[in-house]
Amino acid sequence: MGQVSYDRFAEAYDWDGSLDFSRKAFRRLTEICAEFGIRPGRHLDLGCGTGTLALLMAGVGWEVIGLDRSSAMLAKARGKANGSDRRVTFLLEDMRRFQLQAPVHLVTSFYDTVNHLLAPEDLTATLTGAARALARGGLLVFDVNTEAAFTRIWGGVTHFIESPEAATVYALSYDAANRLARGTVTGFLRRGGSYERFQEEIVERYWPPEAIEQQIEAAGLQVVRYETFNPFPLGGPGDLKWLWVARKEQ
Repeated sequence: MGQVSYDRFAEAYDWDGSLDFSRKAFRRLTEICAEFGIRPGRHLDLGCGTGTLALLMAGVGWEVIGLDRSSAMLAKARGKANGSDRRVTFLLEDMRRFQLQAPVHLVTSFYDTVNHLLAPEDLTATLTGAARALARGGLLVFDVNTEAAFTRIWGGVTHFIESPEAATVYALSYDAANRLARGTVTGFLRRGGSYERFQEEIVERYWPPEAIEQQIEAAGLQVVRYETFNPFPLGGPGDLKWLWVARKEQ
C-alpha cells in the first residue's frame, strides 16, 4: 500500500473540490442504496479521510464506522463530528487488516482509496475483509481512477490548489508500463501571517476492470456492475472514475 501518511496533508485536504466530491459521492451512493432496497443500517467507510462522507451518511440515519490509518485525518474527522448527535465512530485501522464486532449492510471506499493499494495481495486482503464485514445482501461500493485519469490528470502535470487553510502544489506523473502514478504534494499551511511548509509523496496504481472483477469474485461477492463516475471534468474523451457495485449473496 502507498506509504503516504497524510499527517500534514490532512490540514490541507478539505478544500472546495474534495468536499464537493464527497457530496456527489453521497448523492450517488444514496441512489444506489435505494435501487437495491438497502435502507439505513450499519455502514463501514474504508479510507474515510476527514469524514465528510461518513457524516453525510450518518445525517440520513446510518450508523457509520469510518476507518482510516491516518491519525491526522481522523483527528480532522472527529473535530468535524464534535458536538454532533450523528451516529458515527472513527477507527484508526488499516483497511487491509480489520475486524468488526458486528456485520454491516454497506461498505464503501471513495476518492481513489483503492488505487492506494499497490500490490494484488493488498487488494485481495481489502476486498476479502469487506466481504467478511458485510451482512448477507449487503453492498460494496467503491470508486477507482481510470487509466485516462492517470494519463491526463497525473501524466506529467502540475496542479495548484488554494484554500483558506493552505496552498498546495501537486507535481504528478504516470508510468504506464508499470501502471503506477506518483505525486509530490508540497503544501503551505497558513499560520497567521506566515506559512508552514510540508511535503508528502503519494503513489497509486491503475487497476484494470478485469483485475478488479476477478478480485471481487474471489472475495466471494457478486459483481453487479461498474459505471461511469465523473465528479470532475476530465478535459477530453474517456471517464475519470469507475464506480463498482458488488453484493454479498442473500
